[in-house]
Amino acid sequence: MKFNIMIVDDSKSVLETLQWLLMDEPYYLFAFDSPLDALKVIKTLEWAVVVAGRSIRKMDGLEFLKRVRAESPHTTGIIMTDDNEITGEIDTSYSECVYRLVKKTLKRYDIKQAVKMAIAHYETNVGSKDHKTLRL
Repeated sequence: MKFNIMIVDDSKSVLETLQWLLMDEPYYLFAFDSPLDALKVIKTLEWAVVVAGRSIRKMDGLEFLKRVRAESPHTTGIIMTDDNEITGEIDTSYSECVYRLVKKTLKRYDIKQAVKMAIAHYETNVGSKDHKTLRL
């Protein structure tokens, strides 16, 4: 089964890098440079994982994942942080919607591993239900 993965960041180069890093994985990748645009489609498919930048224009990445969680409670969230952002602790109000933190240096192994672990977490939470995935 292929899983729907949403990537949200206001940097086109980060979006392109993530798409390149994950292109050989069994995922349907959807990239958005606006969290508001991403939220418009959150109910259209079952999203296994949403990877979002910590600091994105128009909406903080943590707030974005909180809103995703409200609309899609089984979706697993990953936050990408810059080196100068706090990565150690996340306010407890966000702990339900953020599964992992990764540095935005986007090392191939780190991001692939984070997404694989997030999918395993997602599968554990939803079981073997039939999900709306994009079919080509």
